[in-house]
Amino acid sequence: SYVKIMKTYIMESGDGYSKFTGSPSQIIDQMTTQSKMAFRNREDMRRTYASFVCDWTGSAVRFHSDEDLVSDLILSGVLKEQK
Repeated sequence: SYVKIMKTYIMESGDGYSKFTGSPSQIIDQMTTQSKMAFRNREDMRRTYASFVCDWTGSAVRFHSDEDLVSDLILSGVLKEQK
């Protein structure tokens, strides 16, 4: 039988490290839940994270979908796959 292995990602922040597992949508859910910031909605959360990461890394970060944001967080090195 086929078993899909969920990748785990680690993100370093001022508070230490956070772990996220699952699809881009699940990762965004976990990021929202673990954040100490309040967001008006999901789009606001993605936009805020993209802005922080862009300022911090100088990398362009897309935020129009969960998939775009997670992909760009990985490309910028902010979100790293746990091996």
